[in-house]
Amino acid sequence: MTIPEFQTQISSPPDFQQAKNRTPTLHSLQIVAKPDRTARRESKAKPEQKITRVAFKVSRLMEFCSERELQNQTGHSISDWPLVVGKEIVDNALDACEEVEAAPEITVNVDPETIIIQDNAAGIDTETINSILDYTIRVSSREAYVSPTRGAQGNALKTILAMGYVLNRNIGSDADPAGITIIETRGIRHQIEFRVDHVNNQPKIIHTKAESPVKAGTKLTIKWPRVDLLKYVEGRFKQLIEGYAWFNPHLILRGVWFGNEFINVKATNLNWEKWRPRNPTSPHWYDESRLQRYLAAHVARDRDLGQHRTVRAFLSEFRGLSGTAVQRKILEEVGCSHQSLAQFFGNDQVNRKGIANLLTAMRKYSKPVAPKRLGVIGIEHLKQRFLAAGGNSETFKYQCRKGMTSEGIPYVVEFAFGLHQSGLEGTPVSRKFATGANWSVGISNPFRAFGSTGEGLESTLAKVRANASAPVICALHLASAYVQYADRGKSSIILTDDGAA
Repeated sequence: MTIPEFQTQISSPPDFQQAKNRTPTLHSLQIVAKPDRTARRESKAKPEQKITRVAFKVSRLMEFCSERELQNQTGHSISDWPLVVGKEIVDNALDACEEVEAAPEITVNVDPETIIIQDNAAGIDTETINSILDYTIRVSSREAYVSPTRGAQGNALKTILAMGYVLNRNIGSDADPAGITIIETRGIRHQIEFRVDHVNNQPKIIHTKAESPVKAGTKLTIKWPRVDLLKYVEGRFKQLIEGYAWFNPHLILRGVWFGNEFINVKATNLNWEKWRPRNPTSPHWYDESRLQRYLAAHVARDRDLGQHRTVRAFLSEFRGLSGTAVQRKILEEVGCSHQSLAQFFGNDQVNRKGIANLLTAMRKYSKPVAPKRLGVIGIEHLKQRFLAAGGNSETFKYQCRKGMTSEGIPYVVEFAFGLHQSGLEGTPVSRKFATGANWSVGISNPFRAFGSTGEGLESTLAKVRANASAPVICALHLASAYVQYADRGKSSIILTDDGAA
């Protein structure tokens, strides 16, 4: 309670003349207590404001619209994004060429504002481009298969389309940020602007078409608003692109950086044989969970297309199971001779027992794939790349190891090693090495641990005193029907003791 304030008031007669005629009296002095305004405020205070929280719907598509989420999607920090673009687009280009059985010709051109990659494959049809722009789905022709493949994420192009937007927004320009990508293929120029609908919190894609002089293959142009990031990774980017020439003897490759050509190589073997994307996969490469995933992908696709394929048709896609006689034996053993794939898979509950029996029968009537069928790069090609990199021919060594894992997965490991000629002559030369799996190049060294020993490529090189400043040139490549990565960025391969021996 507060102490009241006091105020004095002197009362005066209402009329001055009347006051004169009256006997003088002492004017009354009144002391009036002023009300406690603070107390009044407290007693009449309004109740504290309350709100009722509501549940807002936030689109998951915004996962592609922020730096943090894109780093999660790609597995790489923003400083590595130019390398992600180079790797993913060249991987796609090589796969596209091999699908049409064409010797790949790829050009990579980087300038301060764009990254341009062009190939000589069959080109991308408009329907595929439209599916890439649908951020509610993931599109991949690799994801469900188990086979030697360069990539199987299914979201690489989606993340690349969004990169320009995120980089533009980070610059802090007053203009509405946008990522701009141009795909020229089959005579059509597709300009794709990736923007964001900030009310619905989801990507807003503006897709315009025009004529293009590019009739064969695909030319992909990515507008790149951060030249500083390009300069930061210049050396690593060039090394990444050069690595593709080490692991692909059939590749014709040209690279230009800010107007200066940094690589121009011809194929050493245009007819080089490897496991191609169109080769049937082997039943011996699947376990029960992987076969279930493959079956589910087919059932879902059949449902979307309104078709009802049989289990027999499914069997015909596997290596060694295309003959009607062997298909009949498998169907009779499993008891699904007249079933559709959807019926066999199960509607309310997955037919796990049936899938396990099917896998057993498929393996029984097919032969495992010999490791050499995956494709061997070979000593001649790797030695040519070694010499072109400045290596001393007398120090060149090559090893190749073929085998099968305990799961029946074939693999081929090839290692080329030698010393740089200039280094032997006393000129300081940095170490150069290329590492990768299934004819793709790693953004960073993926061989961080070999089996249970925990030792990786770096520690192995350290044992022979081949540190980063040593004049060493080496290449390590793994071909395998099933490569397990420890992360989304495919930067670390999980090697068992079988493959690491």
